Amino acid sequence: MNAKDKSKKMIASVFILFIVALFVVFFVFNSNTLASDEVFNDIDFESEYVNVDGYKLDRETEEIFVKLKLIEDDKKAILEAFKNSKFEIVSSSESYVDGNYFINITLNKRYELELDSTQKVLIFSYEEDNDSDHKYYKFSNDNGLFELLETIAKGSVNQ
Repeated sequence: MNAKDKSKKMIASVFILFIVALFVVFFVFNSNTLASDEVFNDIDFESEYVNVDGYKLDRETEEIFVKLKLIEDDKKAILEAFKNSKFEIVSSSESYVDGNYFINITLNKRYELELDSTQKVLIFSYEEDNDSDHKYYKFSNDNGLFELLETIAKGSVNQ
């Protein structure tokens, strides 16, 4: 192989590597997925003081708001699910959100949340509780949170 062919192959290889690097950079830095610590303002999942409480909106029972009966393991599981969830920003105008869970999480501060289990949307009651000017987030991965809440809610209604 002569020097001219080697030079052409080298240029083609560098060009292909450059294109691959551009794709990688584009997909890594252009991702719309956010981790929980990017969504919740100043959250400390390792906080010493932890409390979780909440209600389910249930229009089929006499009590419209059913208090979730949470044991310590439930609280830990809810926090772990939130901690490991992934989110995408959505505008409030994209869809009508009808929250059916109201969750309060107290760690290093109190977060009041409304959750729509049908559309898998998180709504912050107060905009200062999150790290952007948005207050609507769609779960791209809820880490089993809604299944857990539904199981807890069924147990809360039956007791």
